[in-house]
Amino acid sequence: LTGPTLQSGAYVVSNDFLNDPATAPWHAAAARAGVRAAAKFPIRQGGAVIGAISLYAAETGFFSTDLIATLEETAEDVSFALDNFARETARRQAAAMLDQSEQRYRSVIQSSIDGFWIMDAQGHFLDVNDAYCHLLGYEREEILKMRIQDIEASESPQETARHIGRVMTQGYDRFETRHRCKDGQLLDVEVSTNFRSGHDGECFYAFLRDITARKQADAALRAAEEQFRGLVEQSIAGTYIVQDDRLAYANRRFAEILGYASAEELIGRDPLSFAVESDRATVAENVRRRIEGEARTVSYSFTALRKDGSTTEVGVHGAAASHQGRPAVIGLIQDISEKKRAEEQIQRYIAQLERAFMRTVEVATTLSEMRDPYTAGHERRVTEIAVAIGTELGFDAQRLEGLRVAGYLHDIGKITIPAEILSKPGKLNPIEFQLIQQHAQAGYDVLKDVGFPWPVAEMVLQHHERLDGSGYPNGLKDDAIGLEARILAVADTVEAMASHRPYRPGLGIDKALAEIERGRGSAYDAAVVDACLTLFRDKAYSIPV
Repeated sequence: LTGPTLQSGAYVVSNDFLNDPATAPWHAAAARAGVRAAAKFPIRQGGAVIGAISLYAAETGFFSTDLIATLEETAEDVSFALDNFARETARRQAAAMLDQSEQRYRSVIQSSIDGFWIMDAQGHFLDVNDAYCHLLGYEREEILKMRIQDIEASESPQETARHIGRVMTQGYDRFETRHRCKDGQLLDVEVSTNFRSGHDGECFYAFLRDITARKQADAALRAAEEQFRGLVEQSIAGTYIVQDDRLAYANRRFAEILGYASAEELIGRDPLSFAVESDRATVAENVRRRIEGEARTVSYSFTALRKDGSTTEVGVHGAAASHQGRPAVIGLIQDISEKKRAEEQIQRYIAQLERAFMRTVEVATTLSEMRDPYTAGHERRVTEIAVAIGTELGFDAQRLEGLRVAGYLHDIGKITIPAEILSKPGKLNPIEFQLIQQHAQAGYDVLKDVGFPWPVAEMVLQHHERLDGSGYPNGLKDDAIGLEARILAVADTVEAMASHRPYRPGLGIDKALAEIERGRGSAYDAAVVDACLTLFRDKAYSIPV
């Protein structure tokens, strides 16, 4: 009977259970249990059937009409009680959630670093958090006895009243003002307030942030900007900002350099219009590189066009930056006409000195060769071979120049050796050979106090040293021998073997190359030998005549 009751929502009664066809499946069980009548009454909660009250009797016809009515009323009472219990449970849950929410709200408000207050429509404080009390220096109880007009320092009471009216109309406002602290100091605050009207009255809810430090920083920034602008406007260098391919700013000095009466004449102009035609591509490329981020800063010079059509040389240093929130180039410009003319004159003097210096070196070499006419040109040829090897090894121009000077002077020490030994046609005896070996040390002694910008004296001293320690004068090994000296050693060997000597004819370039190849990595530096072999065998280099 329970199933029909749950499905229909109506009570079901069987007063002759054993003879009721609807209860046939349970007749045997009912007979054993002594059941002769049964009734089912639905139980509801929230309008839905959730169960049933089951009643059994040992007498046929037990459930009379009055009893059925009573039992139906009882089931309805149970359903009513269940609904009340559910409502009470929901109420308690809602109250607990409300209390929990209020606790969270108070926790958030009290732990906030910003001030918070609740105020009524007349300006009386209803609640404040600890942060606001700390900002003003009052106790909570003191503030709750006050009105907003008591602490507002920027507005008059009448202005505050009008402000309250506006917020009530708008429902929200955010503004900056000043509040008066307990000690009389004024506090800059930013206020964000909402107005709410409900069953508990009209209230304003506000968060307040101390912006005194920010205001002071803003004031300091404005003062710094004014100071910076004053410095820029009075600077001896031109200052400019280029944005969107136009001059967005220029100071007075920039205008003076280009012959304009005021900077206003320049604003909005294409910066390329200030460069001569031949330099415009350079200026445009340098602006593009900074705007597109290829280079952070760029320094260069170009010829500028003045207002009257004359030209002047200017130097520019600019950097990629942001102006009013968009990419720009900010930089300095200086008139370098006099500086450039002075530099050009200095370069001419330097070139003259370099020529005079090299001529002096050549004279020293010539004097040495005059004592040994049979090896005339040896220093020059060794120099050219050494410089070619240095170039193959990637030496820069400055380093090659030092190698060139050392090449010309590598045998300068032979001026201390008797001429008859230098030009002796036969084999040297041991004493004579020892004298010849002294020329490296002698060359060093001659050159050591000369203020070369390269270690020329050391190169001369070491050019007969060998990696395996078999050279002279000091038997140096490996890294103790400078790279330039290793180059001179290979160049000197190749030239000496390939050229004629008083005591023998020239052996030829092939035997000379075979000799350095044989000593590769032992007597001679491997990289230097490889560079020399590449020059002669792969690049068709030949010993200069």
